[in-house]
Amino acid sequence: MKVTIIGAGSSYTPEVLEGLLKDNCFAGSEVALYDLPEAKDRLEAVCGLSIRMAKKQNVIMNIYIAETLEAALDKTSFVLSQFRVGLMQARILDEKIPLKYGLIGQETTGAGGFFNAMRTIPATLQLVHAMERICPDAWLINFTNPSGIITEAIHRYSNIKCVGLCNVPYNMHMDAARMLGVGSERVYCTVVGLNHLSYVTEILLDGKPVMKKLIEKEVFDGQLVKNVPKVPGIAKLISWLQLIPSPYLQYFYYEAFMLEKEKTEIKNGIGTRGEQVLRVQNNLFDIYKNPEICEKPSELDKRGGAYYSTVATMLIKALMGNGSVNMPVNYPNHGALTDIPNDSVVETNCIVDKYGVRPLAFGPLPLAIKGLVSQVKAYETLTVEAAAEHSKQKAILALLNNPLVHGYDNAVKLVDELQGNFREYVGELS
Repeated sequence: MKVTIIGAGSSYTPEVLEGLLKDNCFAGSEVALYDLPEAKDRLEAVCGLSIRMAKKQNVIMNIYIAETLEAALDKTSFVLSQFRVGLMQARILDEKIPLKYGLIGQETTGAGGFFNAMRTIPATLQLVHAMERICPDAWLINFTNPSGIITEAIHRYSNIKCVGLCNVPYNMHMDAARMLGVGSERVYCTVVGLNHLSYVTEILLDGKPVMKKLIEKEVFDGQLVKNVPKVPGIAKLISWLQLIPSPYLQYFYYEAFMLEKEKTEIKNGIGTRGEQVLRVQNNLFDIYKNPEICEKPSELDKRGGAYYSTVATMLIKALMGNGSVNMPVNYPNHGALTDIPNDSVVETNCIVDKYGVRPLAFGPLPLAIKGLVSQVKAYETLTVEAAAEHSKQKAILALLNNPLVHGYDNAVKLVDELQGNFREYVGELS
């Protein structure tokens, strides 16, 4: 079997390789690493470390750099997409530009997430159209952010089989198990919503509901996700919602707090999250180049992305036919959430096996979250259409539906910023 990693020059790649190397299902596999020419040094460092990791673990796996996209995709079964258009420098702009207008600056949420999506959708469509020519039967596992929006673009504008994946729901699952003091295999979480805008609506322990009791104890003090700061007092919000929100929802529910935190960190010299990650990333690549290092370094934990390899290998194994798995993924709704259009991508529990992906029926969204989820879904869909059609009108309409943008004047200014800073990626909007 062949697995292809697009954007393999990412510092995340050793995390993925660790997951593949630990599982006997992937022994003897071929792993093609591909990235753009400007990532050559990083790609070589990642490849060297990956080969040393395989050797130390005594796993036979053909890990190599593919010189062209065609070679990377040829005869592959699975494509893992994890690239960042414009690299970390573009992410830093995603975070800083909105702050000029008193808006949240974040790479997947709000105005910054919009910039990221508009840059990334055209590049993603180029990738899937290449897959249609070279490996039309392969599965695309999309980690590229913003994952839900990118996955929707793929489903709307290509025939490639694609699942969007995020580690946050699994983090929430593991958090629930930790709070209960039990093994994660005894816990089941029902997740509904959108990527980085989802909620746990029930937690089962050995098949019995326990979330209400946990909420009554006010044990939920925020999710430990590296790239999202924790807001004090979130347990009270959860007690009103009677739902457990994704940590990214703090940007919506505690906007003023999160905005002030971003400004303070820049003022104090800590920088945006992208600037912090860039420092970690530069250090990681220095470590990866060390020929004495033969395992994933502990410093990678500072990058975020816990359980990244866990969810990837779970999904791939199920699609290969190694049993079935019930897990939250990003996939077309197909009627699972009755308030959301059928062809819209949602993040919810799905059965995944060799036959594909089947979202589990949930029904109507809880009234407490219906308005927010529906509004952000409209923003996402309009963003996909704006990028695919190079439409300035739809770009502005998308931002008008984003709760973190606050009005027409800001929407117009942000679209002008998009054109002024990222024209080489988004083209001319008309």
